[in-house]
Amino acid sequence: MVFQPRDSLLQYFKDNVRATPGKVALSFYGYDMTYRELSQAIDRFAGGLSNLGVRKGDRVALFMQNCPQFVISYFGALQAGAIIVALNPMFKSAELEYEINDSGAGTLVALDYLYPEIKRAEGRIRLKNVILTSPKDYLPEKPGLPLPPEMEQPEKTFPEALGFLDFLKKSPVEAASRVGDLKEDIALLQYTGGTTGLPKGAVITHYTLAHNAAAVPLWFGYTGDDVHTGVMPFFHVAGMVHSMCAALVSGGRLVILARFSPEVLARAIEKYRCTVLNTITTMYTALLDWPETGQYDLSSLRLVWEGGAPLPAAAEERLKRLLPGAFVGEGYGLTETLTGGVNTPIPYRKPGYIGIPFLSTDIKIVDLETGSKELKPGEEGEVVIKGPCVMKGYWNKPEDTEKQLKGGWLYTGDIGKMDEEGFLAIVSRKKELIKCSGFSVFPSEIEGLLYKHPAIAEVSVIGVPDPYRGETPKAFVVLRPEYRGKTREEDILDWAKDNMASYKRPRILEFRDELPKSGAGKVLRRVLVEEEAAKTHRTTIRKK
Repeated sequence: MVFQPRDSLLQYFKDNVRATPGKVALSFYGYDMTYRELSQAIDRFAGGLSNLGVRKGDRVALFMQNCPQFVISYFGALQAGAIIVALNPMFKSAELEYEINDSGAGTLVALDYLYPEIKRAEGRIRLKNVILTSPKDYLPEKPGLPLPPEMEQPEKTFPEALGFLDFLKKSPVEAASRVGDLKEDIALLQYTGGTTGLPKGAVITHYTLAHNAAAVPLWFGYTGDDVHTGVMPFFHVAGMVHSMCAALVSGGRLVILARFSPEVLARAIEKYRCTVLNTITTMYTALLDWPETGQYDLSSLRLVWEGGAPLPAAAEERLKRLLPGAFVGEGYGLTETLTGGVNTPIPYRKPGYIGIPFLSTDIKIVDLETGSKELKPGEEGEVVIKGPCVMKGYWNKPEDTEKQLKGGWLYTGDIGKMDEEGFLAIVSRKKELIKCSGFSVFPSEIEGLLYKHPAIAEVSVIGVPDPYRGETPKAFVVLRPEYRGKTREEDILDWAKDNMASYKRPRILEFRDELPKSGAGKVLRRVLVEEEAAKTHRTTIRKK
């Protein structure tokens, strides 16, 4: 099915402002903001940026956890014609320095308690304007949900920074959007996670942003009656598009949570009667493992969507038992496609497969050797994507753009297969392929098998050098609380011996209290690879 957005993201939002101005748009720990109030704040923020000298095409960096100020700044900056650079709130000074300088952002909007990390890079970044806000700016006197500790800190002020509320109060109203050509005007520089070197800014146009933000509600049947959980980080494409933008495009209510906690999420769903839950696999695992989850009424949920990693079959069955009235779907996409790619079609879920190509999206599987031969159904190769969801290129990196985009097709680096009906399954990443005794082994396949062991809560598998086999799988395992101190590495390795083919079973296992994860909660397999490489390097030096 082909879908073309009729206007910008801003216009979709403004349509809802005109239709239901008094309806609640945002809820934040007991504070409610209507569509009219949100629109007025956005108009003032856009006018304030203009007063500061921000012009069309200038970059505005957002350094915040989920909060109403993120939404206001995001839509306001777009309305002013600026380009958004959403920074990970977990970043430290060196990471912030790189992305701010690489993007050329001249204006920063940040939470006050995060700003000291920017100050650590003072003198090495070039900011013209700093606007700071406190969570308390939009918190009720008595919050309706438990607050994260950082949100209860005293407010911080810095002489060089403007206060957010004061900035809005003194700013003129600029209701007109400066967005012109949807297909040419840039909306976002969305930085990748840096899995292939330094992060790169994916150039996302207003057309791509409007397409994905409006297509998600069409796909999932969102209406103005839906209440969305805003728990996925808004700086990340999944939370940005599937939660923040899709909720406001469809005229729904967005319940904003600054960070994930099983207790707060469960309480929020019960309190606000949330109907849509968008999270990632690790959050679902934590929710299922929290012993008190069953004490809350989660029956209002009609749709739960997950991404970031395949949901283990056992976890999916537990989720269905917990939420019998909800459809469980998943999606696949990249930063470079602003989450666009593949989604589960409602109500058809095919075991072992994610779903079918997103609206207006073409996907094919090509051979790993040349990348030019399209493979038959069931054959495994690289996943390539084409359509309005694909980025324009990488910011100021023409060589990297040429490597990733060929003839309009985005080469994802992911290994997958499609069946005769067009359903896609992701097997692994191209560079994560493990070659064991001549066999190609995919880490995700081994992980899926290991998840069948009752003691395993989380697992990640990488390939490590082996003098006989070339490489051998090593598993990093987080045990369920009730199995800690009772289950040995040998117990799981022996189980794997009985349940997996010899060439693919892990021969090495390491227990961890937790696995390294991105700010969006995705397990970072590359960090484990780097740690193992460092161990090998140190061992080699000692031997010399």
